Amino acid sequence: MATYGRSDPSVVGHGQPQSLEASIPDGDTAGIHIEGSGSVRFLGVDTPEKNFSLAGSSAQRRLDSAEWEAYLTDPFLPQFGPFDLDTDLATHLRTRIGVGAGINHRFHGDFAERALIGLIQADMNALGQTSSTFGYFLSFSFEVFDSFGRFLAFINRHQPNGNSPGPRPPTYNERMLEQGAAMPFFVWPNIDPFRESPSIFDAVIAPGTASQVADTTPGLRRARELVRQARASGIGLFNPSNPLRFEAFEVRYLGRREAPNRAVIDLSRNDSVLLQPQHYFRIPHAEDRLFIPPTFVPLFVSRGWRLEGWA
Repeated sequence: MATYGRSDPSVVGHGQPQSLEASIPDGDTAGIHIEGSGSVRFLGVDTPEKNFSLAGSSAQRRLDSAEWEAYLTDPFLPQFGPFDLDTDLATHLRTRIGVGAGINHRFHGDFAERALIGLIQADMNALGQTSSTFGYFLSFSFEVFDSFGRFLAFINRHQPNGNSPGPRPPTYNERMLEQGAAMPFFVWPNIDPFRESPSIFDAVIAPGTASQVADTTPGLRRARELVRQARASGIGLFNPSNPLRFEAFEVRYLGRREAPNRAVIDLSRNDSVLLQPQHYFRIPHAEDRLFIPPTFVPLFVSRGWRLEGWA
């Protein structure tokens, strides 16, 4: 399903119009106005966090703050308390921690925000519109809201005629991947082709077909290829001189001091294995990971998927 919303009063208070810059808090969230105001969390992508709270505090802190810098230098120090992570995952993370990790993350978060603002501003210019007349088209999936009350959607400029004033571009979700400004973050069943299934049961991938499904589904294949191209070109998050050290979801679970909880399917393989959540890193490329929320793991097992390395 889809809907249309204007961008103008994409506000946090009083329903007053904001500038484009003020309505974009980061690279994967846009403020919108639908008889009120709200935010849209982009499906299928994840951009670096600009601000996030540390365990034990509700205060949002910049990722380049002294607190985050100290924490990401070594989050396993005794002073931060116990952290029950799998030994192999902790070993993997130790290759990323160190001085500058927080600064690196904030740098890329700022880049993602600027990239999204640039895309939306270019669309305003192309349509001859302003922030008071420009609108978004939202396409929803299985889940409409996240736990923060944000809409979950694929989002694009509102352009009723697909060819006027020019061809309608891909969604912002895809364009952020194309610019190397976002990492893929595929969570079942909120991406193609699963979100088009007539039932949640029918949306389960048949064991032994994950790679085949990923390669033959146009939207999923295109998104994965955009990431590969960005990596090969060394742009954005993949800039070899300053690549993103931690993915955004890693910063979030590190900040909370909670282990990841989504099982993972390897989209590069036609096997029938559900990796346990803490083994996601064994799939080295983010575009090859399909995350399965814990609620749905029994459904996959009932369809013939095997739990491997499960604690």
